Amino acid sequence: MSRSCRVGLFCLVAAGICIAQENGAMTQSPQTTEAVKSVPVVSGGIAFVPTWDATSPTLVSIISPVLLIPLGRNLIFESRAAFEGDFERRGSNSGDFTGRIDKSLDYMELDYLANRYMTVTAGRFLTPFNIYNERFYPNWIRNTQTDPLILPIGTGSDNGLMLRGGIAANKNVTLNYALYVSALTTTDQFESERHAGMRASVFLPRDRLEVGMSLQHQLQDGRINRYGFHLEWQPLRAPFDLRAEGVYSREEGSGLWVEGGYRLRNARQLRLRGVQFVGRTQLFNTGSVPGINVDLFLSSTKRTEMGVNYYLTDGWKALASYGRTFTATGASNIWTVGMTYRFVVPLGPGQ
Repeated sequence: MSRSCRVGLFCLVAAGICIAQENGAMTQSPQTTEAVKSVPVVSGGIAFVPTWDATSPTLVSIISPVLLIPLGRNLIFESRAAFEGDFERRGSNSGDFTGRIDKSLDYMELDYLANRYMTVTAGRFLTPFNIYNERFYPNWIRNTQTDPLILPIGTGSDNGLMLRGGIAANKNVTLNYALYVSALTTTDQFESERHAGMRASVFLPRDRLEVGMSLQHQLQDGRINRYGFHLEWQPLRAPFDLRAEGVYSREEGSGLWVEGGYRLRNARQLRLRGVQFVGRTQLFNTGSVPGINVDLFLSSTKRTEMGVNYYLTDGWKALASYGRTFTATGASNIWTVGMTYRFVVPLGPGQ
């Protein structure tokens, strides 16, 4: 991204603030209802998902708390941490499981609700590149427990400034956007790249379909460009989810994943209504500099997985899946079993 492009991006951001604030002021109406008391909330997820990848078992255990604190009418503080232990056998297959617990700070941000069209976020936030990183990453949300092969491209956490929101073009079309810039940070638990990017999408409420694209330019080292595409569809007349993402980076690589999930909500037997069948197929092709991103495979890879989730309650899920991974050096199996649980605890009386 040239200097003129960067200047243009900042001008676009500044203009967006001015326009959105002006439009918001024009559309605001006098308060006619009683103020609703809001209270801090602690929520999050707990997951225990043993995984066998090429016959090697790993006991994946995750606790991910989320803290949400309202600081007035238009200001919110929110943060999410993660404590993950990937415990593997010590020595032979008969040895005990051991490993360390990795701690990370996914985000810690202040959100200012400027108006109905824009939210200004400052601090550490999830990178809005495609949608998996923001919407589906928590274990209790995702349909398939393993990470997509292309997830490390363009995603993670950023330290900087973000503007995001949505504009209803009409009752059948909504335009969503996110613009962001981040600073280079190497402090432990606060790592961040220096880059600028955007995501834009079109949402059709009647069809429950969203299609969007992402652009990101790394402003350090090799000045890498990254491009993304995402799609999500939930048909109104069927309990079906379709999700897909694609990415391209000349240096890091390119790839695509497509995932579907069908839940038996209309089954005659109540016990079957918690069953969801899921499947995902994906591929990853290495870029011109294999290994530049240490979290990616070093060779082109394909993987297909199928599984079943069972919702014991709305926030408590049992799961199992089987997949097959194909690389230039051969093929291997990948299995997952386990449970996830979501909790919500208000820290005080409120509405």
